[in-house]
Amino acid sequence: MFIKPAPGRLIRDPDTMCPLAQEGEEKPFTPFWCRRLDDGDVIQAEKAAEAAPVVSADAPAATEKPVAQPASGKEKPQ
Repeated sequence: MFIKPAPGRLIRDPDTMCPLAQEGEEKPFTPFWCRRLDDGDVIQAEKAAEAAPVVSADAPAATEKPVAQPASGKEKPQ
């Protein structure tokens, strides 16, 4: 389940003793986390959407093909 601390709460993970991230974390469905949820110490939340990579106008897109350069003119005539 994805949970984050309720406003004004600092909840430590019993396995790592590190505080639960304010942005939220994925935690196992265990009696400890269920109790924190029932007591209002944590709230269930939605995962933040992954940000898509930004393509600037200056950078060529990955689908563009390179432009062929003109011949240098130093080729042997046939």
